[in-house]
Amino acid sequence: MSGENTLPEMNRVALDTAGLLCDNRARDIVVLDLGGLTSITDYFIICTVTSFVQTKALVRSIEEYMDGHGMKPISSNVDTNSPWVLLDYNYLIIHIFLPEARDFYGLEKLWSDAAVVFADRGGIA
Repeated sequence: MSGENTLPEMNRVALDTAGLLCDNRARDIVVLDLGGLTSITDYFIICTVTSFVQTKALVRSIEEYMDGHGMKPISSNVDTNSPWVLLDYNYLIIHIFLPEARDFYGLEKLWSDAAVVFADRGGIA
């Protein structure tokens, strides 16, 4: 996925998306740089939410931000009543979890070799 012309822009988009998640009260936000580890994407953005209502609001905010940057998801699981919502924007994949699903799937452990480029372990409880 990585490309010389797109990597700095995708890094900015990934960090802006993490900021958007912070602004919308997501918790435990992590951005992982997967650039040298896999060909499926350059970044994983992972966060935790407290409700399906919050998931729906986050998905709407992310889609508006991405639309504004001319980016459309190539794949998504946007069932906002699911404990894990995934938005795949090719160079970055956003994972929105309810706490029990995040603990169960353990993506950070699975991708523990990835560099953490952003982490906000706080948020609204």
